[in-house]
Amino acid sequence: MSYSPQCASTTVLPVDRSAGEAGRQPLSWECVVHRLLEQVREWELAPGELQRLVVPVAEADPVAWLHVNPWAERSYWSDRDQRLEIGGIGQAVCLSASTSAEYPQLLERAHALASAADAGLLCAFAFDEAPGRDHWHGFPAAVALLPAIELRREHRQLQLAVNLYAESAAEFVRHKTRLIELLGRLQAPPACISAEQSAGVQVLLRRDELDYAACKAHILAILDEIEAGGIHKAVLARQVELQLAEELPAFATLARWQRISPGSFSFAIEYAGRLFMGCSPERLFRREGQEVLTESLAGTVRRGDTLEEDRSLEAALRNDAKLVREHDWVTRYIEGELTPWVTRTEAPAQAGVLKLDRIQHRHLPIRATLKEGVGDLELLQALHPTPAVCGFPRREAHELIARHERVQRGWYSGAIGVIAPRVSELAVAIRSVLVAGDRAWCYSGVGIVEGSDPEVEWQELEAKIESFLAAVKG
Repeated sequence: MSYSPQCASTTVLPVDRSAGEAGRQPLSWECVVHRLLEQVREWELAPGELQRLVVPVAEADPVAWLHVNPWAERSYWSDRDQRLEIGGIGQAVCLSASTSAEYPQLLERAHALASAADAGLLCAFAFDEAPGRDHWHGFPAAVALLPAIELRREHRQLQLAVNLYAESAAEFVRHKTRLIELLGRLQAPPACISAEQSAGVQVLLRRDELDYAACKAHILAILDEIEAGGIHKAVLARQVELQLAEELPAFATLARWQRISPGSFSFAIEYAGRLFMGCSPERLFRREGQEVLTESLAGTVRRGDTLEEDRSLEAALRNDAKLVREHDWVTRYIEGELTPWVTRTEAPAQAGVLKLDRIQHRHLPIRATLKEGVGDLELLQALHPTPAVCGFPRREAHELIARHERVQRGWYSGAIGVIAPRVSELAVAIRSVLVAGDRAWCYSGVGIVEGSDPEVEWQELEAKIESFLAAVKG
């Protein structure tokens, strides 16, 4: 663990109580920032305690706000139902773990901080529970962070918050100075990202780490292992590198990606000089108290070009024996993994269909009630990585992936979201990319089961990055 705060209490200082009273309009952006600066300058060292200021602000777009404020590490989260949206600048606290053995400590401290702040921490967990290498160099196995400046929309209310945490006088001076600097540079959020700012970027060069011939060879080898027994499904992932004509405006691109992918979880974390972002359709879990909602998502076909074709493809998705079998394995696996930790589980008798912009999946929501004392750690250990990104059985599929994949997934197909004592929600970090200036590494995966056709699976791999490619080009 690289950073270990002991958060005993929080100092929450009201900036202007009248701003939140019924019938009053929120203060102007300039006035809010001025008052925050006044209060922050008066802060004194409170070792091991989180100091936090919160004030309501007028309606704004957090993604556009992040686009115009590239002064420090930025972070973002929005759930698929838009109940919670968070934009962050800088880091008041950043906890990290280099192995899964450190996850319990990370989550315990993240919960303590979230409780003190009355706000969740943004978290990310790598697919293989290991530190990054190659393009992912510098990324830990897991991270939990609280932004220094935070624009949060919850229950349709928008608030601007600042956070400061220090354990020593030297750390306090450094963090306070940095926070004042960031507030001094803070730009008001525009109503939206302008057409000029949101113009697309030309792709100069595309490098496919895996071509069709190599992909086919891997799929046939995996099918041989499935036929030999002991494994039912394995997920093969690939990496596509893009060389762009200029630096990618990440948050303008994310805004376009969101419009292309409605109903998705949206996320971004800037770390180690790079930015990981995506629009994922898949929930890992949502926990409210002891009630949990997760889902089985597997089996994929493309969207049709016409309504008639789309309905025909949906019918195939519902009835194709291979796709039904793949989804049933995922469902049984999730329910089996939850069994030791819950008092009840319920799910619809029939799977539904989740329709996205380019593809559609079989989908089954699963609800459960946790046993006393069970929380986010046990859910993470039980459900991550899911059969949709790893395979089934999980250990054997993971070993097979290690033999066949030539690149490290890093945070792709890991878990990402918000952790807090009362409500936590994590998405599966698919439909995601890693961005560094004018380069981007796109990732996509496909589940291989008995009956998989290499050509069909190759087309699915391509379909899963088309939304991002469309967002890049504008």
